[in-house]
Amino acid sequence: MKTKIIVDSAANMLPGQLGDCQLKVVPLYLIQEDTTWTDDESFDPVKFNENAEKGMKTTSACPSISSWMKAYEGGDEIFVITISKKLSGSYNSAVQAANLYQEEHPEVKIYVFDSYGAGPVQRLGAKKIAELKEQGLAFLEIVGEVNDYFENHLKTFFALKSVINLVNNGRLNPVVGKMLGMLKIWVYGWADEGLIEPLGKARGDKKALASVVAKCKETGYCGGRVEIDHVHNLETASDLHDLYKKEYPKAKVGIATCKGLCSFYAEEGGLMIGIEI
Repeated sequence: MKTKIIVDSAANMLPGQLGDCQLKVVPLYLIQEDTTWTDDESFDPVKFNENAEKGMKTTSACPSISSWMKAYEGGDEIFVITISKKLSGSYNSAVQAANLYQEEHPEVKIYVFDSYGAGPVQRLGAKKIAELKEQGLAFLEIVGEVNDYFENHLKTFFALKSVINLVNNGRLNPVVGKMLGMLKIWVYGWADEGLIEPLGKARGDKKALASVVAKCKETGYCGGRVEIDHVHNLETASDLHDLYKKEYPKAKVGIATCKGLCSFYAEEGGLMIGIEI
């Protein structure tokens, strides 16, 4: 029996193996006037940023139903994790694709999870599925465990130097976002029930990172897994890694690089943090 874990490219993951499961990545898209960028290995961040600096308006688009259906091919048990359905149409597209695919292949089991966030929480969810599969849990048992994991034990936090792209593309309240974006300081917050919500601002890296860890602890964090994704800012991501490890030496803390979509929304220097509580 072949088990697939499928994520959209907001998960900042590369295709391959995840334990005994095959990991597939379905790309989202970034659109600059008449140019459509696929968020995969072909994405050219240098050229993309050159276009952005010229003032080209940029929007994003979710994977097509056909893209999801193609990714489902060959799987017997398929677990799908998308960016929050309140931030993108990716979830709805994946669900429609699953319904169509199962009409043609009724023997295949597919479940689509809403991550209620993006990036690192999708990755934590994917790793959880792989672990449960290795433990021998049945398909529906994994679905129940992972739904609870996303709903009650994972949280997306962020620390950003700019929120302009979030505002311009309707992911953040324009009044609040534009005010924060003009301050030229760190903005930190979380994805609350799938929606982006700023929680505060801080001047300087140290204050911003300390504020993020403090908010995580207020939420109930006490040493669970942490995944940190960064946009060309490994130094600050490493400082945050060390901050978690200093307070929680046994915590598993990973660092990854944002791909195209997350780089666009988190912007230069930004951090996305997924925590397990």
